[in-house]
Amino acid sequence: MANNDQNRSKKEGVSVEEMQSFFKNYGAEISLCLIFILSAISARYFFGMETWCIILLGIGGVLGCLLPRPIRQGLESVMRFSVGSGNKYSQLIIAIVAIVVSLVASPLTFLIFGLVAGETLIMARRGH
Repeated sequence: MANNDQNRSKKEGVSVEEMQSFFKNYGAEISLCLIFILSAISARYFFGMETWCIILLGIGGVLGCLLPRPIRQGLESVMRFSVGSGNKYSQLIIAIVAIVVSLVASPLTFLIFGLVAGETLIMARRGH
């Protein structure tokens, strides 16, 4: 009954501290989701290349399954560079550049997502 009390003051929105902690904890996931969504919209409405994007996603998946170790090494070096820089502004610039690239070169984004998916499938199966 206390949870449904109408006299209790309601919270008006989200505080800045709550937003900062949320984006600090989930910044990479938010960036990846935004990149994938913008790539899909860009491929469909700006370029009309959704078929090619699906084909490149499949090709990337097959290549990721065939060459998991070089892809893992490349992913680790990219993540070490982006996360290891420690500077919030450089991480923000990397995220903005990735979002712009996802808009301009959406087939490339789908190829990279396919590579990552194939590599993840093989590495998870091997238990790495």
